[in-house]
Amino acid sequence: MTRVACGTDRRDACGRRVAGVAAGLVVAVLCAAPAVADGGGAGDTGTVGLSLSGADPAPLPGDEVVYRATVVNGGGDPVERGLLAQHVPEPLVVGEVGQGGIVEEGVANWLVDLPEGGEGLYTVRVLVPEDAEPGERVVSTACLLVDRDAEPVACASDTLVVGDHTVASRVGALVDRDGLVRAAGVGVLMLLVWLLWRQWGAARRT
Repeated sequence: MTRVACGTDRRDACGRRVAGVAAGLVVAVLCAAPAVADGGGAGDTGTVGLSLSGADPAPLPGDEVVYRATVVNGGGDPVERGLLAQHVPEPLVVGEVGQGGIVEEGVANWLVDLPEGGEGLYTVRVLVPEDAEPGERVVSTACLLVDRDAEPVACASDTLVVGDHTVASRVGALVDRDGLVRAAGVGVLMLLVWLLWRQWGAARRT
């Protein structure tokens, strides 16, 4: 797990930063939830767009998932030192945050600097625990703040549904059984063709 590296003389500044991230996250969740559909989503203010994608199909307990948040700056001004915060709720366990991001208490966050027309991709790798409940729906929400004292300019959510090992094994068994049936059918067909070919050859010789 990636964590913030803080020296002794910077602990106060680090504490204020984490507190700011947590406060921004509360606003982000409240803003994003009604505006974004389940199963992957995007938010757009007309100038800055944000999309979030996760696992498809549903991951099984023990699987890893990589969330991808894409920020597109379609405005006339660059985004400078914006804050992208993504809440990764339980039972998911954050394993790695890419692109120089950090994670604190289930919140992955990155500093965002994008020129006009720029695009950035930000990833976080998570683990679905072995004891996760099959069928459980987990909603992860990401929001981009350009002004730390204002509401997010864009939010997006993605819904992950935990799969079921039992269902997967049943599907696998059905696929294997169908494969065996098809293989047997091909064998019978080839045998009939061979018998017909022998009879046809014997008839021609007589």
